[in-house]
Amino acid sequence: MSNKHGHTSNTTVQNQLIRWINDTGMAEGNKKAGLLRKVIEVLLHQGSQMIPVYMENILSYISDKNTDVKKQVAYFVEELSKSHPELLPKIVAQLRLLLLDPVIAVQKRAIQAASILYRNTLMWICKGDAEVSEMKHVWEHLTELKLMVLNMIDSENEGIRTHSIKFLEEVVLRQSPGDIVDAESSLDSLPSDVPFINRKALEEESDHIFKLLVKFHNSQHISSVNLMACMTTLCSLAKFRPKYLPRVIQALGDLHTTLPPTLSQSQVNSVRKHLKMQILNLIKQSTSNEMMPQLTQLLIDIGMTAQEINKAVPKEKRNKRLGEIRNGDTPSKRFRIDSPQSNSQGSDSNSRSEFMYDDDSQSSITKPSATEDSILEGLNSVDNVVNLVMKTLQNCLPDNMPPSFTNDYKPIPNSGSKVQKKNLAKMLMSLIRGESENTQIVTQSMEVDTQPNQTVLQQSLSDIAAKIPLIREDDEKTTLKNAVAKLQESTKDRQIESAVSKLMEETRQEHLKEEERKAKEKEKPVPPPTPTVPKLKQKVKLLKLQEITRPIPKEIKQKLILQAVERILNAEKDAAIGGAEQIRAKFITIFASSYTPETRDLVLNYILDNPAERINLALKWLYEEYAFMQGFNRHPVTLQPKLHEKHDQNYNQLLCALVTQISERGDPVMEGCKDVLLRKIYLESPVITDEALDYLKHLVTEDQVALLALELLEELCLMRPPRAHKYVTSLVCHVLSENEEIRDIALKATIKVYKRGSEAVKKVIEKHALLYLGFISLNHPPPELSSTRTRIMWNENLHKLCLNLVVALFPEKEGLLMEIARIYGSSGAEAKRVVLRTIEGPIRAMVSKDLPDNEFDEDDATLRPAFRELLENCPRGAETLLTRLVHILTEKVPPTAELVSKVRDIYATRVSDVRFLIPVLTGLSKREIVAALPKLIKLNPAVVKEVFNKLLGINGTYDEQSPVSPAELLLELHLIDPEKADLKYIIKATALCFAEKNIYTQDVLAAVLQRLVEEPKIPVLMMRTVLQSLTLYPALSPLVMNILQLLIEKEAWLNKVAWEGWIKSCERLMPASFGLLTSLPAAALGGLHKAPGLLGGLRAHVAALPPERRAALPPHVAALCHQTDTQYPASQVTMSQPNLIPEQNPIEPLPPGME
Repeated sequence: MSNKHGHTSNTTVQNQLIRWINDTGMAEGNKKAGLLRKVIEVLLHQGSQMIPVYMENILSYISDKNTDVKKQVAYFVEELSKSHPELLPKIVAQLRLLLLDPVIAVQKRAIQAASILYRNTLMWICKGDAEVSEMKHVWEHLTELKLMVLNMIDSENEGIRTHSIKFLEEVVLRQSPGDIVDAESSLDSLPSDVPFINRKALEEESDHIFKLLVKFHNSQHISSVNLMACMTTLCSLAKFRPKYLPRVIQALGDLHTTLPPTLSQSQVNSVRKHLKMQILNLIKQSTSNEMMPQLTQLLIDIGMTAQEINKAVPKEKRNKRLGEIRNGDTPSKRFRIDSPQSNSQGSDSNSRSEFMYDDDSQSSITKPSATEDSILEGLNSVDNVVNLVMKTLQNCLPDNMPPSFTNDYKPIPNSGSKVQKKNLAKMLMSLIRGESENTQIVTQSMEVDTQPNQTVLQQSLSDIAAKIPLIREDDEKTTLKNAVAKLQESTKDRQIESAVSKLMEETRQEHLKEEERKAKEKEKPVPPPTPTVPKLKQKVKLLKLQEITRPIPKEIKQKLILQAVERILNAEKDAAIGGAEQIRAKFITIFASSYTPETRDLVLNYILDNPAERINLALKWLYEEYAFMQGFNRHPVTLQPKLHEKHDQNYNQLLCALVTQISERGDPVMEGCKDVLLRKIYLESPVITDEALDYLKHLVTEDQVALLALELLEELCLMRPPRAHKYVTSLVCHVLSENEEIRDIALKATIKVYKRGSEAVKKVIEKHALLYLGFISLNHPPPELSSTRTRIMWNENLHKLCLNLVVALFPEKEGLLMEIARIYGSSGAEAKRVVLRTIEGPIRAMVSKDLPDNEFDEDDATLRPAFRELLENCPRGAETLLTRLVHILTEKVPPTAELVSKVRDIYATRVSDVRFLIPVLTGLSKREIVAALPKLIKLNPAVVKEVFNKLLGINGTYDEQSPVSPAELLLELHLIDPEKADLKYIIKATALCFAEKNIYTQDVLAAVLQRLVEEPKIPVLMMRTVLQSLTLYPALSPLVMNILQLLIEKEAWLNKVAWEGWIKSCERLMPASFGLLTSLPAAALGGLHKAPGLLGGLRAHVAALPPERRAALPPHVAALCHQTDTQYPASQVTMSQPNLIPEQNPIEPLPPGME
């Protein structure tokens, strides 16, 4: 059962792995890295037996684009080297590929894995379980891996250098012999019978790498992170390999003395703190007993007190040192060591030590006092230093060179500097205070010598010694503190001797050279004198180069220079093979930029023979000329003075020569690479001169390279912001090009540069845009718009050409609207029409951006600043542009209160055209609309139609709340004074109302008629409206009957127009209107003869009445019914005017002449 369960579990894991591997291949980014990590973890911890099967799947992701995926592969290789070393032959090569990856993070992770793999590989070789061929294969790859990481210590990336240091630490530990305790992780663990491993070579390699780390540690340009990492590595090596301890301590001492000058103050503090911690760790090691004096002295120099050092030293070491002191002689001096103070630079720190001692004798000796400043002042005198060195050479040198000098000697890197003088003053101060014997020796030697220069030395040293106080104190019992102080002082003595030896070494070498030269001169044999020549004292004549040589003529010199340069030019292949290609290029550029014009022509022709292969040389030459032009380099004084005065001309001539020769050469081979070469020259040259820029501007007119030239101008403006304001001028002028393709590309490029450019660039583009806009106000087109010299006339295309740039810039800078309005006001009618059509699109686009997504809130809506400025300060002549702007602003949203207010003010003060009010009609009051209605109905019928649509809310894109209702509008039309508007305009306006049947329903018309009949004075068109309403809605007959009855009361027959309409209404309402006719007075019945149908119907109606009703009729009605038509001549008719209301089409307005 257990086997079956295990088999089932393995199957489940395998299925899960297969699914994850498939998902990994389809995933992207972090998800892919997460799936791959799951696969690796399951393989390593649950399905190790399946690693050989799926290992290749994981290693295949080594070339993936994702950084995290490649780091997971490095982790997999690292873990395999631990748990499955038998797979090392298959995975060691993959790690090399990761080291070569261009991503820095992947390289770091690969170096970390390389450290683990190196250790595990050595352990695997020590076991010797694999075949020799496999181990040799792995070892070869491992050696190459080691060399690659070793070269990475000079990488530009700080993190890679840090990881490389850690890897080299592992290499040194594994390739150097260790003690018995650490035998397994050292060179001793490697078997001696492996044929491909040379133990001696490995040990030498580890020593070489250690020296490399020490050199890197003492570098003057190392960063603080690398410095602390290298310090940790060296201390770790000293801990596990005691043979390196002396060199490590010396390196730490050198670091404390001369810190890298590139470190900041905070970095100096961090480095010193880290140095102190590492030295304390070394003191705690058992292998550092012999180097305790040096370590203690280093801690004192860093700033630790004796008590702090004593507390840091392990207890067993303190007891050991105390026992040594007690077993030996009682010290005659007791030291008191104070903590030194370190300044900010570290290298100038002064260790001040004050101590008191008791001699064996009871006599007290007081020594004069001295300070480091006084000693430093004495060292600034050359005589003092020379006398001190000479006295030391004569009296203070031992017979044999001490071993300590051989081991510790190192040339002083900053000899003669202020820092070195301060350190020397500090050591001499320690010597004067602590070395009484040495002081006595120097004093005695000075007293014996009686020469003048020795007297000067004695006086100077006496002045110094006069300042040195030495205080005596009673003998005290030697304690552990005194023993440590004595040990530190003895260490300081040895360091002082070493420093003095270093100081004297340079003088000693010069002295030996001088003695050797004199000895050689004495040994030279003197030739016997010639017998014929008398022995006279002859003066040796010195040879002068000018007397024994002749100057080379200028022509020959120039010819030799040209031949030399020509040989260098022809050695292109040889220089490439020998690795001197860079040096050769440097020589060529120096010759070409520093020598004669003939040399320049020779190099230029060489480059132009094959510019595709030699373009890099041309660019180097350009940079050399640029360096001379800017003053970075200086010509030798032997050159001609004329060249000094035209550095800018040389650079400009070279740049223009390269550009013109490449672009104008008709070579078929050149045509294929012309674009690449021009792009490289213009984009990689240090600066583009005005002449080269003008030539690039000219190239836009050439069909073959026009698009390339535009692209180069655009890239110059974008990639070189400091000079973009100069380059953009050559680009923006092409928006007036006659070629439509060039014009569109130039316009798009200009807008792109404007969006990404600086303020200076934007000002230049705006200046050109306003210049081109101003062209439309001229009487004739300027020469910029024509490629010929003949005068041309304005047309729509030319106007649009001038407006292209300013219209394209308008969405980016709304302030241009005011300039457009200013030019618009001074332009002609044709130009104004083009401006209105052209500017409409950008303004609509801007307004559409401001449209709210939800319900419009009129209180929150505000005008754009540019629109507000135009409304407040509209230039004279731009009123139509302003009107169009207001129209566009109110097309899709109702007018805001601010807009209505400003339009009202402009209409009242400046613009008398009533059309200006049309966009904001719905925002005006009822009184203002009624006042403007007589003017509005006089406009073009299409405009009147638009006005009524706004007032009636027809075809609106939003819900407009009109101040007047439809009934009020029709009523106000009837009440318009005929003196303000002709009757024909009123009739057309009412016809537009009646045409909207959906709005003017029966109820609305009934309300209008009711209001009209209530007016004191009968409106002129009232009866016409009554007839039209009756025609549209016959159901209004009762209301019309009532209106006719009310008109009888108002004596409508006195108004000829109203009475004719009254009679027409009665004809429409027969026979219901016969009752109204019988109630008319006699004066009103006279006009019924013009309506024979109505009169005949009345007679028939009267005849049909019962006798009693007929008898009740008024006499004039009865008489009218019994009379014939001939009895009423026309002279008796009170109304002789023609009928105002035609029988047909009562809705249509009256024909001409019938108003």
